Amino acid sequence: MIIGGWRGPGWQVFDADPRLGREIREWIRSAISGHDCPVDAADAALVVTELFGNAVRHGPAGGRVLVGYCLWREGARLVVCDGGGPGTPRLMRPGELAEGGRGLHVVEALATRWGSFRLAGTQAVWCDFGQPLHAAASDAWAWLHSVLSVCNLSAPGRPVAAVMPDTLTAVGAR
Repeated sequence: MIIGGWRGPGWQVFDADPRLGREIREWIRSAISGHDCPVDAADAALVVTELFGNAVRHGPAGGRVLVGYCLWREGARLVVCDGGGPGTPRLMRPGELAEGGRGLHVVEALATRWGSFRLAGTQAVWCDFGQPLHAAASDAWAWLHSVLSVCNLSAPGRPVAAVMPDTLTAVGAR
């Protein structure tokens, strides 16, 4: 959907399977490349892969992960939600880095800004590229709240399309 220079929101729900990283990376790269915004599609694809990997690793076992985006002329916002793992995403200090712990450093280095919050029983991690989105949080996240109200991220299954009541009839990256 394109409205007033915006494209999106676009989203898909995936099984929490690390083998899906390439599919997700290509989906985001394609969405960004097809829109006239000053965002490096390869950087965004790398970041969304890191966020998806974190959701798979730290979210509930056997759950699902929502990956979404909004694009505008000056930038992009990516969001990854899981069924709500036990912790809060944070940058690890260099001394704490072991086998893992580097993903958010990649996000920190490539994104303009990033953050996380809990919404409707999920853990959401988001990042902006390019010019940050300047909108009230209630406006910027209204679509996500609607989508999460009909998506069960803790249940296994195939990718699903969700319908926002009385708003959208087709969803996803189309």
